[in-house]
Amino acid sequence: MRFNDTTQTVAEATRTTNHEGGEAFDPADPRLALYKRTINQLLEDSYYEDDEEHLVAVAERFDAAADVDPEFVLQLAAYARQELYLRDVPQVLLVLAANDDRFKDDSDESLIREWAPAIVQRMDETATALAVHDDLFGGTAPWPLRRGIEDALVGMADAYTLGKYELSRREVTLRDVFNRVHPTPVDEEQEVLFERFMRGDLDDYPDVEPLPSPNTWETVVSERGNTRDAWETLIEDEEYSLPIFASIRNLRNMLEAGVDEEVIVDHLDLEAVRHAPLYPFRYYQAYTALQDAGIDAPAVERWLEQAVDFSVEHVPDGLGDTFVGVDLSGSMDMVLSEHSTLRYKEIGALFGAVLAEQGARVGGFGDDFREVSMHVDTPILQRQDAVLGIDDDVGNSTNGWKVLESLREEAIAVERVVLFTDMQIWDSSWLVEGDRTVREEFEAYRDEVAPDASLYMIDLASYGDLVTPEGHEGVYNVSGWSENVLEFIEHAEDTTQIIDEIGAVEPT
Repeated sequence: MRFNDTTQTVAEATRTTNHEGGEAFDPADPRLALYKRTINQLLEDSYYEDDEEHLVAVAERFDAAADVDPEFVLQLAAYARQELYLRDVPQVLLVLAANDDRFKDDSDESLIREWAPAIVQRMDETATALAVHDDLFGGTAPWPLRRGIEDALVGMADAYTLGKYELSRREVTLRDVFNRVHPTPVDEEQEVLFERFMRGDLDDYPDVEPLPSPNTWETVVSERGNTRDAWETLIEDEEYSLPIFASIRNLRNMLEAGVDEEVIVDHLDLEAVRHAPLYPFRYYQAYTALQDAGIDAPAVERWLEQAVDFSVEHVPDGLGDTFVGVDLSGSMDMVLSEHSTLRYKEIGALFGAVLAEQGARVGGFGDDFREVSMHVDTPILQRQDAVLGIDDDVGNSTNGWKVLESLREEAIAVERVVLFTDMQIWDSSWLVEGDRTVREEFEAYRDEVAPDASLYMIDLASYGDLVTPEGHEGVYNVSGWSENVLEFIEHAEDTTQIIDEIGAVEPT
């Protein structure tokens, strides 16, 4: 008889398979599992899962994390909204918590009411939260959720936001929110504002003056249409504001409306790119939108190419001693969302091209692996094209281990290896060679070539799998493709660091 026998290792306890049947691991910490499933989760159909499966997975991991640390899920919701700029998933976490018995507290000090304003950060999100509740639970929303939405609403309400986010075409409008949470105005001025919003357009209240239309680029285009006059007014009239992000997002609309290229380029300011918190892929999205639409606008395209090069100044330094492997498999052809034409492999290739700016080496993998020659003086989008150009050569499988095998065989020592992937890594050669895994090849690479090397797995799709077990020496799993994805590498050094950072988030 043996007492106090050895428990399972982390690898044994968390081993599973991914959607391709390859070796994968679940995060051991339920909070980390929820974080990985939450980050950049758009709750839309993807290559392997539909939106309902995504939602079920989020709910399951919410349940496990709430068992360990209930307040953490609200801290994560606030972190995802404020730091990662996600919109829908934070509201999902808030609503799940509001309907969970572990959070049941109808007092003014309830966690739900306390955290709601930190999660509901924009006026239209008051309606999103109620719409999520309607879809998931139905019936009357719990009292703390209604009070938390009320707190958020009165804190944001002014004539501009009420007019901008009326949401008249949504299933849950802003007027519906008012009727369901019955917000109490904070002063007489807000009381008048609420009355004008709710009654100003009703025939039964002819003496109540409606709110004026907000003076935004959206209202100008809504009133005048997608016309040359509307866009030139926004560009040239100082009474209006057309922020750089709105300008970038609407370049196709401007050109299709007939606005002259030179007018647009004169309006855009490359120096503003240095101060705008936009990473290269935002400009790249605008660039590809023009190409997809078949719009011939060489001056605007040149400006966007320059903007991509300028925007790398926002990328953290110190990542030059790196080898980047870009997943070029078939599943990486999936677009980011139903509203985007941008594919996961384009994002991976773009980030590889960006890291090459600091001297990183880059290659792509599928059935096979191949390194791509790059020069620091080459424009970033040309480097990206070079990576995507080997797509057909490497094939459609996901043999991520071949990146590490090549580095080991060529004795290429680097400080870190970064793989941009959807984490559905497997081995297509197992029928003839025996199964090969990233974990085993990385261990061999450290043993033979670079004992202090680190492996960073950048999960672009957030299915939730890990390619190596949590805590595996020298391997760090990073979720997300947002603008600050490379900054997550600093969190990966310590698997508890991101948990600690989220745990330090305050409700105000």
